[in-house]
Amino acid sequence: MQKNAYLENDFCEYWIDEYGVVHEIFKSTFRHLDLPVAKQIVADRLKVSAGVARPLYVELGKATKMDRAANRYLSTGPAMECLTATGILVRDQIEKLGANLYTGFFQPSVPTKFFTDKEKAMTWLRNYTQDALN
Repeated sequence: MQKNAYLENDFCEYWIDEYGVVHEIFKSTFRHLDLPVAKQIVADRLKVSAGVARPLYVELGKATKMDRAANRYLSTGPAMECLTATGILVRDQIEKLGANLYTGFFQPSVPTKFFTDKEKAMTWLRNYTQDALN
């Protein structure tokens, strides 16, 4: 896989693949997503996106805790900039159920879907690339 516009911080790695999808992969040591971390990951994703609206693929890895303030921030305002859709990989159906409750409560302003299969997530996200939308 080709990795364009690669960036790494203490929490994630980011890159844009050959289809124009931004990948946000949380590090295996990361466990707790709070508001300061949420703001940092959004700022870094925006750097990688370089002002172009793109779909976002997220692998949460072993992150097991997310603060309510972080959830709220990630579903509104600046966190929605330069996004056409978000596909999030979760580990199992139980996490998927919990994640779907999140979207029902916080209602992100871009299409957001949870997957247990990476290839299905990528196929869905490719419908939201600039080429697909134009």
